[in-house]
Amino acid sequence: MIIVLHGTFLGGLIMAYFLRQEKKKKGTYLQMYDSYWDKEKKESRTKSVMAFGYVEELISDELPDPVAYYKDFVAKKNEERAALFAEESRPRAFSSAVEKNVGHFLLHSLMTELNVKETIDILASRMRFQFSVYDMLAQLVYARVIAPCSKSKTVSSVFPHLYNSVPVSEDQVYDGCSFIGASYKKYIELFNHCYEQHYKRDLSSVFFDCTNYYFEIDLPAEDKQKGPSKENRHDPIIGQALLLDADLVPLAMQMYPGNESEKPYIRRIIDEMKQRCKVSGKTVQVADKGLNCARNIYAAVKEADDGYIFSRSIHGKNLSGKEKKWVLLENDANVFTDHTDEKGRLLFRLKSCVDTFSYQFKETDPDTGKEAATTFSVTEKRIVSYNPALAKKQKAEIMKMVNKASDYTTCKKIAREDLGDSAKYIKVINKDKDGKKIKPLIEIDQDKIDEDLRYAGYNLLVTSELSMEPLQVYHTYHGLWKIEESFRITKSFLDARPVYVQKKETIYGHFLICYLSLFLLRVLEIKVFKNKINSYDLIHFMRDFRIVSKGDGSYINISREQAVNEKVKEVSGLTNLDALYLSEKEVENLFNSCMLLDS
Repeated sequence: MIIVLHGTFLGGLIMAYFLRQEKKKKGTYLQMYDSYWDKEKKESRTKSVMAFGYVEELISDELPDPVAYYKDFVAKKNEERAALFAEESRPRAFSSAVEKNVGHFLLHSLMTELNVKETIDILASRMRFQFSVYDMLAQLVYARVIAPCSKSKTVSSVFPHLYNSVPVSEDQVYDGCSFIGASYKKYIELFNHCYEQHYKRDLSSVFFDCTNYYFEIDLPAEDKQKGPSKENRHDPIIGQALLLDADLVPLAMQMYPGNESEKPYIRRIIDEMKQRCKVSGKTVQVADKGLNCARNIYAAVKEADDGYIFSRSIHGKNLSGKEKKWVLLENDANVFTDHTDEKGRLLFRLKSCVDTFSYQFKETDPDTGKEAATTFSVTEKRIVSYNPALAKKQKAEIMKMVNKASDYTTCKKIAREDLGDSAKYIKVINKDKDGKKIKPLIEIDQDKIDEDLRYAGYNLLVTSELSMEPLQVYHTYHGLWKIEESFRITKSFLDARPVYVQKKETIYGHFLICYLSLFLLRVLEIKVFKNKINSYDLIHFMRDFRIVSKGDGSYINISREQAVNEKVKEVSGLTNLDALYLSEKEVENLFNSCMLLDS
């Protein structure tokens, strides 16, 4: 199903973003597409500009209806496009004027206050580059936020429009990216060190997740390998692990080969993080159910003396029959606590228990090559949550899959068609009651349907932290959506994929730029603006804030007035962000007088 929302009329053609809902094996995949006019073929065409993910994986307490949410998102993007088109279609006072972006003054001020330049200059001094590595890195970060595109286009079309930009050639950009990419962990360590001069890191809990990125070339090499893609693509991919601190500010990034499993990285990266960042004491690892395995639990509590908060699937064989009964059980000894909004409406319900649970994993000894099993026990607190809005949404999704499954009446048709997730609601009967082979019969698995409907809206959290209150565990885990949002920002708004570079060090340099862009955005959002402005609004503000020279040392401010302007003015102390005319001194003050960080 394709939903088209209003667009922009351009040269007789309606140009619009639209939300595409594509049925795949794993479920319904959401993407934002754009319609455009192909001048060569002289026809209207479409292309994907942003991928959101599978509906079934996006559903959460914070996002019970991903389709509705992204419909609104696409509608907002169309409104922004329409406003931009209206502005660009107005007659210009100066037909030859060159627009300059000044919105990156926030990033520039942050980079200046972090005081990373001196160290970067020292790191680059041994190479005797004919350009400033710091200026190159800073401009690539600004460009990644302002107008993300290929390195070649960045040099030719973005750098010239950045106010006070320094000339850097395309070859210098590639050389510089390769240089910083070879030591990308040092640059992350540098930014962490400078950040911690202003803010104390809260490492009482850390949020961890992995994703992957695809390449526009079909030649695997080094870390660029074919593997299980999050977007169900067949291109070579590279893996990225991301770590956030308890304040949800990025702490570390680790790249790894695309053909490797991500589960081992939850212990490798945390171990490395502790060593590189000199982190001592206990940390609580927070991750989704995809990283919940016996080996990771053992590494956390038995090897590292850390803790964990994981989600665990209620469905299938993940839980014993006894545990499944407890999830739904409600009596004097198993009391749910209701949590409501300010109007008394039920948001979610919680209950918990503490018990000892056994785990087992198998591991191959690297010396002997023999596989050995390890069995251990952990005392855990388990928290069940029930969200009525999530239950309603999940039940609707279940019935959609059931209706699809009901259309299949023969094995022949099943072989031809793509059932996707609906397959779990179908039983193929090959034998009669006496065990004799018969012509295959198709039946709807009503028991499976009833079970999934019964557990709709329920979620199970597992933690080693016995002293944490259920509500605290719940809120801590649901902070994990921020790391998922971080991946969405990096992939969509910062356009980290597809990756066009091929050399390993240059690839790492590319992702370092994306990581630092995300890091600075999060510092602005969480620490500078105290979560009063989100990353998306900050990006829109910085992309829109542009000026045009009058030729007499003054500028015309052609940016649109936004609600976010007042919040930026309040924090920055700059009162003229929406003034029509700006003097050269006022523009310079944006970059030289704006103080954002706590001293």
